[in-house]
Amino acid sequence: MDILQENFPQLFYLYSTYYTPYATYIRPLRRALLLTQSYFYRYAFPTLYPFYVLILRLLRSVLTEQPSLASLALLAILLLVSLKIMDLLRRTIIAWIAFAVRMIMYASVALMGVWVYQRGAEQSLEDLGWIIGLFAGLGEQGEKVGHARAAGRAKEARKIPQGNYRGRTKGAGW
Repeated sequence: MDILQENFPQLFYLYSTYYTPYATYIRPLRRALLLTQSYFYRYAFPTLYPFYVLILRLLRSVLTEQPSLASLALLAILLLVSLKIMDLLRRTIIAWIAFAVRMIMYASVALMGVWVYQRGAEQSLEDLGWIIGLFAGLGEQGEKVGHARAAGRAKEARKIPQGNYRGRTKGAGW
């Protein structure tokens, strides 16, 4: 409590003067918000309220009564609409991903062009050969490691005794 009593005058001063420089910008936004709310509650709400009540009553009756042909048709329509919306979202996401991939490809081609322009054709070809050799070396090393692992697994597989075992066996993947 002592902290509040000691700092209350500074906090009150900060609160009362904080919005003062921004009041000229905030006042029109606040007025527009209040006018929009008053328009909605004065004109749009009385017009839309009966439709809202009608739709709520229809949904309540459809959801609480035994399923009829109309409710099943409504369910099928809602299912089709939701599937269409999901398809639209899927196509939109795929289009944005394709756009991003295209932009990355165009940017890489442009960067390679700038790189060749700055370094010259001969030096660029030497650098490209070095990069290809690096990847080839990584591939060879990967093959060596892969062959060593495959040989180790074949050796482990030979150690498993042959025979008819009931239940779990050591190499059965359990």
